[in-house]
Amino acid sequence: MLENRLYKRSNLLKLFSRKYKQTKTIEHMMIDSIDIQENDRILEIGIGNGTVFKNITEKLEKGSLKSIDPSKRKVRQISRANRKNMGKGEIFHGYPENIPFDDRTFNKVFSLHTVQSCTDMRLALREIYRVLQIDGRFYISIDTNTGEKEKTYIQLLKDQHFRDLSVIRRDSCLCIVAVK
Repeated sequence: MLENRLYKRSNLLKLFSRKYKQTKTIEHMMIDSIDIQENDRILEIGIGNGTVFKNITEKLEKGSLKSIDPSKRKVRQISRANRKNMGKGEIFHGYPENIPFDDRTFNKVFSLHTVQSCTDMRLALREIYRVLQIDGRFYISIDTNTGEKEKTYIQLLKDQHFRDLSVIRRDSCLCIVAVK
C-alpha cells in the first residue's frame, strides 16, 4: 500500500517536473522569438503566472506591454505582484474575442496557449489582426507539435489574412509567427 502511494507520488512529481520544464521552454522560446526592442508596443493575451510579463517589462525601456486576461482574480493577483513594473506594463481584464484597445495599437501581439482555448478562435484572430499595426507580428505558441494542429492554426491565420507565416520549434514546443 505504502509502496503504491510512493510510486504514484513519484510519477506525479515526474509529470509536474516535465510540465514545468516544458512551460519554461515555451516562455523562453516566446521571449526569444519576440526579439524585444526598447520602443515595442506589445500585447500579451493571457497573463499566465506573470513571469513573461515581468521578463518583458524589465527589457522594455521606452515601449509598453499591455496584458489582457479573462480572469479578474488573476488580473488583480498579477497586478499586485508586479507593482514595480507597472510603469512599463499594464494588466487589464479582457477576452481575445473582444480586445479593449484601438485599431493598430500594437506592433507585436503574443499568446501562450490562451487564444487556442477561447470560445471563437476566428473572432479572436480577427481582433488580433485589428489591433496590430501594418507589418506587426503575432506570435502564438501551441502546446503540441502534431502536424494536424499546426496545419489547422496555419490555415486559420491565413484565413484571417495573416502573411509570411513561419514556425519555430524547440524541443516539443511550437511557435507560429504571422505578419499582418
